[in-house]
Amino acid sequence: MAGIADTFGRFFGPSNNDRYAELMVKLADRAIECIRVFRKSNGTDLDGIIALERQGDRICDEIHEILDNSFILRFDIPDAMKLTEELDNVLDGIRKTAMHIDIYRPLLKTTRDDALELGKVSEEMITRLRNLVAMLQQSRLDLPAVRVLVTEIDDYESEADRIVAGAERRLVAEYSPQGANRLEFIAWNSLYQHLENMTDHANHCAKLVLSLARKEA
Repeated sequence: MAGIADTFGRFFGPSNNDRYAELMVKLADRAIECIRVFRKSNGTDLDGIIALERQGDRICDEIHEILDNSFILRFDIPDAMKLTEELDNVLDGIRKTAMHIDIYRPLLKTTRDDALELGKVSEEMITRLRNLVAMLQQSRLDLPAVRVLVTEIDDYESEADRIVAGAERRLVAEYSPQGANRLEFIAWNSLYQHLENMTDHANHCAKLVLSLARKEA
């Protein structure tokens, strides 16, 4: 097998598999840092979050360059590109949520327990997603181990859906009476949608890794 790899390397250049996996882990690390900054500041440290998201963008640029210049890669290049973009969406989602909080700050004067709970769920999901992405560094993805993490992430996604549904019911009850501040309702409802999108992107990313593992099995 080494001889075949050497032959391909002479004709098409060295494999970028290891570098791709390394950069994906770096991108996942930025996502963990970003969600932790978000939770620590309750989403108010916009500058810190944007700085981490931009670091992620630079990592993505490097990954795209590798993929664009790779003839042979362990994973199908379109699959690798899609996984990269979805992981980048996790970071983008955190930034967009922080920007929403910054824009609607005068209307988001209190901290709601269900919003805090969603932030915690997001961090749990992204932490497991980082462990999942780290498996790309293995010579072959361990399908049973991948399934365990993907199931955990999916369970957290279901929990996020439950939290959002409950929060929306409470918002409707609170802001239905005549004279209620409709703009405040929009601010809170949109915040929950942004928080839910963060968990959606993490779950989608996990499913993409599962797809890669199935193809290698």
